[in-house]
Amino acid sequence: MKKFFYILIAISLTFVSCKKEVIEPINNEVEETSKVDEEIRIYGKWVLIDAIMYVENLETHEKTSYNHFDANKTTSSLRYSGSMYEFENIEQGVTTWSFYQPNYVPGYGEFVLNSDTLNPMGFYVTKSNWTIVEHPQATNIDDMQLGGSARPIEADIYDYGQEIVEFYVQITYENIDGYNCKYFTELKMQKIEQW
Repeated sequence: MKKFFYILIAISLTFVSCKKEVIEPINNEVEETSKVDEEIRIYGKWVLIDAIMYVENLETHEKTSYNHFDANKTTSSLRYSGSMYEFENIEQGVTTWSFYQPNYVPGYGEFVLNSDTLNPMGFYVTKSNWTIVEHPQATNIDDMQLGGSARPIEADIYDYGQEIVEFYVQITYENIDGYNCKYFTELKMQKIEQW
């Protein structure tokens, strides 16, 4: 009986001490870094220079990354199965994101995709979160550019001197090849205008 008890304790400790590794975007705001004098404000215009999709199979726990671009491919989609919305289409060196500051926080600023100032989206800002949303004045399905959903984003400074930031977006759960998967994209973008 004593041996059974020790085996049971060993098995219990094994299950308790196992920790599942989870792929998550880095949760650092662009404006906050370890050095007080190093910050890059999000407000301004950014151009896409590179992108990687990270996929986790939730059943097998296999983790895979895919480069969106290579020497022969300069366009891709933030959605694994192909774009449903213009926001999900990305092109290396062409796609731009522009962020306009809200009047107060929390509050709505504007997000402009590819310099299309006639059809801005909303940019909801709180003290700890940024979210690209439907424009606050979108009143019907024809005005919606994201299908009524939101796109939370996170960011991390990649190169302070070059003003390059890695944005993390499109955290999605999807069935891929018969498996339940979770994925997101890391977009490396460089600031080209500031306001």
